[in-house]
Amino acid sequence: MRGELEQRGASTWRVRVFAGRENGRARYVSRTVHGSKRAAEKELNRLLADVEAGNIAKSHQGSVADLLDRWLDDITPTRSAYTIREHRRTVERDIKPVLGAIRLDKLTSRELDGLYRELLNRGLSPSSVRRHHSILSAALRRAVRWGMIASNPAERATPPGLTGSTITAPSVKNVQELITAAAGADPVLGAAIALGAVTGARRGELCALRWSDVDWKRRTLKIARSLTVLNRRPSEGPTKTHQRRDVAIDEALGTFLFYRKAEQVEYAGKVGTHLVADPFILSRSADGSVPCLPDGLTAGYKRIATKLGLNSHFHELRHFAATTAIAAGSDVRTVAGRLGHADPAVTLRVYAHATEARDRDLAALLGSAVLGGNGGQEIEPGNALLPTDLVGAQLVGR
Repeated sequence: MRGELEQRGASTWRVRVFAGRENGRARYVSRTVHGSKRAAEKELNRLLADVEAGNIAKSHQGSVADLLDRWLDDITPTRSAYTIREHRRTVERDIKPVLGAIRLDKLTSRELDGLYRELLNRGLSPSSVRRHHSILSAALRRAVRWGMIASNPAERATPPGLTGSTITAPSVKNVQELITAAAGADPVLGAAIALGAVTGARRGELCALRWSDVDWKRRTLKIARSLTVLNRRPSEGPTKTHQRRDVAIDEALGTFLFYRKAEQVEYAGKVGTHLVADPFILSRSADGSVPCLPDGLTAGYKRIATKLGLNSHFHELRHFAATTAIAAGSDVRTVAGRLGHADPAVTLRVYAHATEARDRDLAALLGSAVLGGNGGQEIEPGNALLPTDLVGAQLVGR
């Protein structure tokens, strides 16, 4: 059995292997490889081995359920444990009961659209149904690469459109009130709220921060891990996008971190112990060895917000950081980098309302410059968050 290797571009190759005959017609399995010729040759050898072992022929007759199981196993090493758990839950609860028994090469966009209609009829939101579509689309794309099917039916399916949901975020005054109220009863929660508002980090990323992530020389805070809880056991893994990012530390954030470290040292001394070699920044244990848990931050924040009469949840601190930065004039790419969005287009899509508001300010500014007058209104700078205000609020009640 022989295979073919064809160069399709500067670093693009197509490998093709004869996989026998089906209904009297020759059947070939092909894959596209991006990289060097050596990488393409390795892929060709793997494909030959799969065909000779009968793996391709077997998978060709497999079901949608078989593909989903194989796909989940394949992506597990590159995804967080939390992501894999949620994907498996979605697959087992919603997708397999409807599509699992269908033979993979018989699956069409019609069956996919039927699933989406059923999920919507059950009360799932359009955004939730689109997540189901994303899972199926990714698994089917992998099936095409594996030579299991010739094309991806999800590309012809019609998932529900995105509805314009309004992103809500607390005001600067609200954030300062939250920090002050939390610091009086729970300094760790107050620190978490302040860090969340200034950095825009996700709650799991905040919980995973250690003092070794603070680079005082470069004045940066490294965000490279996320804390998740599975089966009641916390574990550290990569961030949602599997990328590290450095958040700049200005004078105010540096002062805040200095006081936070001093607070931990003081607490350890009162208890009669010492901090471990690399303690967590957000920890209620005297030695700093046990991190706060994401759900604990969510519950504590909600409790404080309710007492203040605010309808807000912890994730809105991330929205606060983004919308405040955009309103203050930061470009979207910089904001995306701070939030850890792999693609600035995500930032544009999620925070379109903030960029539109900024565009109105720009329109008035340009109108005033070009056409004269003041564009019908007085242009004032955005209500930007001053980190010094947060530090001052966080220190209240010490």
